[in-house]
Amino acid sequence: MQNVIVLDLGSSSTRAMLYDAQAKPVPGALVRENVDFHVDQLGASEDDPQLALARASRTLNALKQTPAYRDQVKTEPLLAISSYAGSLLCLDSNSEPLTPIYTYADTRASSDAAQLREIHDEIATLQRTGCRIRANYTPARLAWLKRTQPDVFARTRYFVTLSDYVRLKLFGRLGCGISIASWSGLLNRQNDDWDETWLRILGLQREQLPPIDQATSHGLIAIGDGAGANVGSGCTNPDHVAATIGTTGAMRIISPHDAQRDISPALWSYRANHVFDLTGGATTEGGNVVAWLRAVLAGLGNNAAEAAIAQQRPDGHGLTVLPMFGGERSPGFADRARATLHGLSFDSTPAHIARACYEAIAYRLGSIYTALLGASCAKGIIASGGALLGSPTWCQIIADVTGAPVQLCDEPEATARGAAMLALGQLDLPAQLGPIFVPNPQHTAIYRAAAARQQTLYDKLVN
Repeated sequence: MQNVIVLDLGSSSTRAMLYDAQAKPVPGALVRENVDFHVDQLGASEDDPQLALARASRTLNALKQTPAYRDQVKTEPLLAISSYAGSLLCLDSNSEPLTPIYTYADTRASSDAAQLREIHDEIATLQRTGCRIRANYTPARLAWLKRTQPDVFARTRYFVTLSDYVRLKLFGRLGCGISIASWSGLLNRQNDDWDETWLRILGLQREQLPPIDQATSHGLIAIGDGAGANVGSGCTNPDHVAATIGTTGAMRIISPHDAQRDISPALWSYRANHVFDLTGGATTEGGNVVAWLRAVLAGLGNNAAEAAIAQQRPDGHGLTVLPMFGGERSPGFADRARATLHGLSFDSTPAHIARACYEAIAYRLGSIYTALLGASCAKGIIASGGALLGSPTWCQIIADVTGAPVQLCDEPEATARGAAMLALGQLDLPAQLGPIFVPNPQHTAIYRAAAARQQTLYDKLVN
């Protein structure tokens, strides 16, 4: 029986898990270590590459020592790496790190992205690469690195992602999965290779980027975590939109690859693999805002938050929130946007602020959902991610905001399961689904007005 090891390089934890030939998790075969990024007020979001590699190595080795692994695995397992995407790391000629890992949430390249947009047509770039010219994509980050650390840029032999680095160090092979490559903003949608236009503009040699995997050979695949979440929750065609709220949030659909398909300016288009596109939008905020709320607001401990928000009426707090704590990705892609809380009074409570933040994130996801309707025939939303699994109220808010039914995915590790399914080449395995949250038309009308109010504030402060 063919097993799959999934190494999940997440933004909150690094996990190693074992799956069977039906992409079912093997009980007792999961090892986890927490991740803690370095962040600051200047927009930094970094991880230490040596620590990240050590976590990956330790979790893999610990997994192989579990009794469940020893009992289950009889032949060499397949290996799938799922990683938070949009990372950048510079390696020297000995393949040793020259820089920290710059994560998807690092916004220090905002001014460089703005300068690139002045010279290059951003929408044409979106159609060519699937990505806009923004701080969270590699072109702007490379421009920032070249401007601020020219010596490091000149010394760099390889520009890689976290998953590329782990593959190289643990398995001895430099390569980049097409899914990971597509998240960089450097992949050309027409030929599935590094984009010649960006190479020329940035002064890069093709040999400074890892070769893109042309097939799932060598028993190893590497994918972006969003692709895994879609597949693992059963959203493998345009009939259903996948909504994920873990540390951050996203809505996405999977469809057959079509390099000629127009992409809405509110969205991006990445790859799940060589056969399927992954189109959608992501927010920088999700469960990280819940953690912030619990940390800074008295009376909102871990057990109190859900009850506190559930007791309130939709938009009953009189607050308007722009939830861009770490800059905006979809739908507006405003790198320098920051969170704003408007309408506070002496009657405002921690519970009011919490509910307003939950709803505010749902409005941004609702804008992404509306943009996706032009590319899908969606019959509803399937939701996954730890933040949603822990909050039925948030699921109901999203259903009411979008006007679409939201069904929870009961798979405890949807992203890792999706990675296992892709490694096995079995995308038709049904997901275990849970309760359905049906939209309330009256609440939808209330939220439509509240979302318009949020957009007005956004237009005044951000646009």
